[in-house]
Formats: sequence, C-alpha cells, structure tokens
Amino acid sequence: MTLPDAPPPASGPRFTFRPAAWGGGLGLVVIAGGLIVIGIGWNGAAGAGGQVGGVTDLRAQLPWLLSGGLLGLALVVFGAALVIVHNARVDRSRLEVKLDELVDAVAKAGAGGAGATPSSAAGLYVAGGASYHRPDCRLVGGRDDVRYVTLAEANAAQLMPCRVCRPADVETLAN
Repeated sequence: MTLPDAPPPASGPRFTFRPAAWGGGLGLVVIAGGLIVIGIGWNGAAGAGGQVGGVTDLRAQLPWLLSGGLLGLALVVFGAALVIVHNARVDRSRLEVKLDELVDAVAKAGAGGAGATPSSAAGLYVAGGASYHRPDCRLVGGRDDVRYVTLAEANAAQLMPCRVCRPADVETLAN
C-alpha cells in the first residue's frame, strides 16, 4: 500500500496570524475607543441624559460622567500600555539583531587572527615607533602590523615604555 503524494506547496505569500505584530495599531484603536467613550459620557451628562424633568440635575449627570469617564480612562491607559509594550518588543528585537551582528564580527576578528597575541606572550612586548607596549594595550589593539620584541630588544632599540599601559611597571612587579 502506498501513501498518497503530499499536496504541492501553495504558491505566493502565506498569511500568518501574529497578533503581537498588531500591538501598536491595536493600542491606537483602543485609545481611540476610550476617547469616544469619554465623549459619549460627557455628551450624555451635558445633554438630555443629565436632566430630570427637563431640569439639569447633578444626580442624573454623575452616572454618565463616572461610567463614561472611568471606562474611557481605563481604555486609554490600556491602549497606551499596548503601544508601549509593542515599541519595547520592536526595540528589543532590533537590539538582538545588532548584538548578533556584533558577536559575529567579534568571532570573525578572533578567528581571523586580527588582534590575536602569541600564546607565549609572557615576556614579549609590542614595538611601536618610539615606545613599546603590553600586547593588550589599547593603543596597539587590533593592528595587523605589530612586531613583538623582548624587553632587552626594546631597550637596545631605545624604545620608551608606553604611558598608557606602562609595561615597565608590569616588568617591575614580575621581578
């Protein structure tokens, strides 16, 4: 017995239901609804709904103001929360993409050898034009044209210790 063939894939874009993507628009609709409810409550209190026997009465206006005002205010706050949460999600996803790009760039730089120091860096310094640096000094970090020298070679070339990383202090502490 053979199984029937799978149906061919549908051509064209497929619709996927993602309610989280509608958070900002839905929040704006809820805010608009809340403002309409506030307007209806205000209109009811100011119009015939706030009158008893053709005379404006506070006791007849108060239910309109409370129900319309509180419900409308609740809808506006809920809609604003939806917009804020949606924007936070969008910002977080953008930051995650940038962080992934940064991690990839750092991994490529480490794998390519750019900025890597030799494994036997103990006792070695990076020779600059007029000074020598520790291999992890920020002034020579990331450069491809570094030349490693020992302390004796740096002194023979009359190189001064770097004022930023202070390799002479490190050498003094090591001895």
